[in-house]
Amino acid sequence: MISAQRVVPTTVIRANDSFKRFKPEPSYEVRKPDVTGTEIDQLRARREMLRGMTPEKALEVIEFHRDLNFFQALALAKQGGKLIVPNDVHDRILMETADQEYPKQNYPIRTGTLVIYEKPDKPFGEEIFFQGITFNIPQQFRGKTNCALVIQHPDFELVNLGNNKYEIRVPDEANIRLIEDFPKKNEWYMPDAETSIPHGKAVKESSDSRCLWRSTTGSYLGPLGRGGRSNIDYRGRDVGAYDYWFVGLGVALL
Repeated sequence: MISAQRVVPTTVIRANDSFKRFKPEPSYEVRKPDVTGTEIDQLRARREMLRGMTPEKALEVIEFHRDLNFFQALALAKQGGKLIVPNDVHDRILMETADQEYPKQNYPIRTGTLVIYEKPDKPFGEEIFFQGITFNIPQQFRGKTNCALVIQHPDFELVNLGNNKYEIRVPDEANIRLIEDFPKKNEWYMPDAETSIPHGKAVKESSDSRCLWRSTTGSYLGPLGRGGRSNIDYRGRDVGAYDYWFVGLGVALL
């Protein structure tokens, strides 16, 4: 039986939004990174621990918070020394949890899985710029097309540069994973075995496939979203890769 989780009391998230609320909000103060190597190692250990748990066990230890934009979610995780739960853990929760009423109460959410891509057929250049946030593309990925870079929390840092400008930094580039054959269209695909991100060629809808939602006209730098409910019932198989940082949404921490 799944035990009750600690949920921050907030207004109810509208069920038909599905990662699409694009209202701009004021800027937010973000602490500069000050996590020590030991703390990062502890968060990585939590991430691996979650991956080794059954979905039911994972739900017993993670906590859900609602109506936070991604700046606030990162700040909350930093303050509490918490891990933002990655996409692959959420994928197993949504796909394998017997009690489907429980996920419905806490999703949609942002994951701790950061994804970076260019618009279809455009190669990676020196940097990606999205909503005032910059990421410098490592040399080994420049020139690659129709792919995505993936970084899991806490392996990236959000640095406040002032004047509503921010930068994503990755201290160790070995923690950047390349997903080749990242889809150019919003269709059904098989999930990558490690990250549960849709990739490869389009397939028919099934219990094993995932429905990708990405920008087809521009680049993106931000977290994956899961469980975006709309008038179509995807049963948790939708993966949102075009969320706006300033929009309020849920987040799961450990």
